Formats: sequence, C-alpha cells, structure tokens
Amino acid sequence: MMKKLFATALIGTAILAFAGCNAKTTPQQTAEIESQVESQITEIESEVSQAVSEAISEEQQAVEAPDFSGDWTEPMSGRARISIVSTGENTYDIEILWSSSAFESANWTMTGTYYDSTGTMEYTDGRYFVRTYTDEENYTDEEFYNDGAGYFWMEEEGKLGWRSASSDVDGIDGSTFFERMVTE
Repeated sequence: MMKKLFATALIGTAILAFAGCNAKTTPQQTAEIESQVESQITEIESEVSQAVSEAISEEQQAVEAPDFSGDWTEPMSGRARISIVSTGENTYDIEILWSSSAFESANWTMTGTYYDSTGTMEYTDGRYFVRTYTDEENYTDEEFYNDGAGYFWMEEEGKLGWRSASSDVDGIDGSTFFERMVTE
C-alpha cells in the first residue's frame, strides 16, 4: 500500500513539474515518465529492502545463543549426566542418563532447538524409558513415552535448567539444575 502511494506521489510530482514548466505532454510522454519513475521506484525499493535485510542480519548475529553443548551433571547426587551436542543452526542432540542404581537408569533422548524469542531450547520428540540390566550385557527397556515435550534454559550462574511437560510421569519439574562437567 505504501509503495503504491509513494509511486503515485512520484508520478504526480513529475507530471506537475512538467505542467508547471508550461510543458505540454502527450500521452506517450506521460507513459514514458511513468515508466522512468516506476523504474526508479523499483531501484529504490530494492536498495531499501537490501538495507533492511542487512540490518536484520546484523541484529540476528548480535543475538548469540547460549552454549548448551557439553556434558552436564546433577551436583547433589552426581547420578545424572546430560550430553548435549550441537548439530548447527541452533539445534542440538540431547541424551540423558539418570542412574538410580548400578542396575537401573532413567534415560531420555531428544532433539532441541534454541529460540531467541523465549531464550529456551525446546523439544517435542522426547523419548523416556527406564533401562534395567539383568546382567552386565543384557537389559530391558520400559518405554513411558516417545513424544515428550519440554525445554532447557541457562541460568545466570551458568547452570542448566530442565522442565518436562510430562513431569507427572518423569519427575522433571524444573526444580533441579545441572552444572557443566569440567574436563581436564
């Protein structure tokens, strides 16, 4: 709408300029003027569009996603380990193992995507299962869901928070925080 108003104003201005100079224009001359003005408008719109795209790109580059990648642990018991691997474009592969004993562990796998608008890494493909070992090599998996949703976030202190939409099933209600494991 603004483009049409702008174009109309430019065409009108050009026609009035010729009329003000006591120039008589033929329909062919008027059409040529309109064509030249429209060509200039297209060029200006292209330049403005490019400038806006560059400004948006610079703004997006200025917003940097937190570094979720690495291994994280639950510091109280030390039994939980979260492994997050960046796959590019603000997406991550996530695996979680939370041991309850030497023979049993709760396990999650999911793919997370970081969103600047919420400041969270969200997932909708979470799989939650409990693995029970019958001996060193054999185990059984009891799956509780394979379409779980939830999100992770970074606290100011550098801790990782996690909340599951299925906290009534898996107990992940956002109250436990994880610390980055330091490798030497």
